[in-house]
Amino acid sequence: MNLKSTLRNTVRFMGCMLVGHVIGGAFDVAAQSLQGSNTPVTITLYAEDSNAPYAFLDGDTPDGIYVRILQEAFDRMPGYRLDLVNVPFRRGMDLLEDGKVMGFFPPYKRKDREWVERYSIPILRETVVVMCSKDYAQSNLLNVFPDDFKGARFTNNAGYLLAGDEFFAMVDAGDISLEEANTTASNLRLLMAGRVDCYVNERMAILAGMRELAVDKDTARLFNEVAIIGHEFGYVAFGPDPDGNWPYRDQFADALDDVLRDMRNSGEIDRLVVSYFSY
Repeated sequence: MNLKSTLRNTVRFMGCMLVGHVIGGAFDVAAQSLQGSNTPVTITLYAEDSNAPYAFLDGDTPDGIYVRILQEAFDRMPGYRLDLVNVPFRRGMDLLEDGKVMGFFPPYKRKDREWVERYSIPILRETVVVMCSKDYAQSNLLNVFPDDFKGARFTNNAGYLLAGDEFFAMVDAGDISLEEANTTASNLRLLMAGRVDCYVNERMAILAGMRELAVDKDTARLFNEVAIIGHEFGYVAFGPDPDGNWPYRDQFADALDDVLRDMRNSGEIDRLVVSYFSY
């Protein structure tokens, strides 16, 4: 290799290393690259803090199925190091929309989130369901959601849009009443206390919430899954970058997609889901 080629490759390599992240202020990108050629680049991703079993805080430690999948993905990306910050869902989406954070997970794709500039490949398929008290379910003919739920009292995780546009239109029209709490456990408490009739969330999240609350079998039998609203995929979402803080974002996101795709095709993501519940 001649000197010209060597210099060209060196410049290309240094360009890959000149990446960083902003947390509450400017980050000196060049300083990190000068620490050494073997220094991994820190990527800070924001995650939900109360979406068990998917992304939540276990004490002060980030945990959940998506967390473990991404930790494994970063283990396969030696040029990067993962830093996680957990926040409530609504705050995370606000920070992402305002360009304050580079990435947040695991929101679903929504038409009214056109400000999201790119998503990772789909990571997990989730099943969104309606859980109602047995009394309400037995007293009403519930064949079509949300039409057959007129007059019902619902609860919802704050900021979640899982129930769909028609549901929220009925809420706005006063045909359905809605309360919101920040966590699955809090919403389940409202349901079990009889303050609401029904609750919409992802199936495994509801089961994890019941496990967190140590709901016994007799109590669990007082609630029925009455409808499947649909299936959703969770993603890492990347928002706008008005201040140019993350010029390396697309390069990182492409690399992450490649690794996640390999993990999905090899069955590694399925293995991590199974191992989470058997832990």
